[in-house]
Amino acid sequence: MKEPSGELARLRDDVRQLQDQQLRLLADVDNAKKRLSREKDEFLRLAAESVVRQLLPIVDSLDQAVAAVDQQADPQAIIKGVHLIHRQLLGLLRKEGVTRIPTVGEPFDPHRHEAVAQVEAKDGVEENTIVEEVQVGYTLHDKVIRPAMVKVAKKPSEPSIPEGCSGLRAEGAGPRPTAPSPEP
Repeated sequence: MKEPSGELARLRDDVRQLQDQQLRLLADVDNAKKRLSREKDEFLRLAAESVVRQLLPIVDSLDQAVAAVDQQADPQAIIKGVHLIHRQLLGLLRKEGVTRIPTVGEPFDPHRHEAVAQVEAKDGVEENTIVEEVQVGYTLHDKVIRPAMVKVAKKPSEPSIPEGCSGLRAEGAGPRPTAPSPEP
């Protein structure tokens, strides 16, 4: 009869060991989650630092442009400087995977464009074609981070004729009646 109780004790030991092992594994998983979260936060912080470092020369250029404006320097030099800064900033954005969303002449895509108005289509422009960009939209590695605000072509509306007035008179109906002129 001792055998079954020995077997029971061994099974209880096995259960305790498995429970301890389960607790250790759960603690390991929890620690791994915390470590990954810290590493992700650190990665994002370092990525932001990299972009900020690349922005600093552009900020320096803007500082120089502001100083030139304050000193009322040559307007053409200031204009050239602003264009240079604009190119620097667009270059940095491009390097980081930011691209402009194409608009004018493109078909309207609600996933990439936000229609702010519809305008009557001019000759040769198809309906739902973008005819004007109101605000540039951008993607970051093909993900839309800001949709482009656009105006979209719609079918030209037919001129409306009030009910009961066709605007056409039957042939031979004579001259159009005119309102009597007031007597002096």
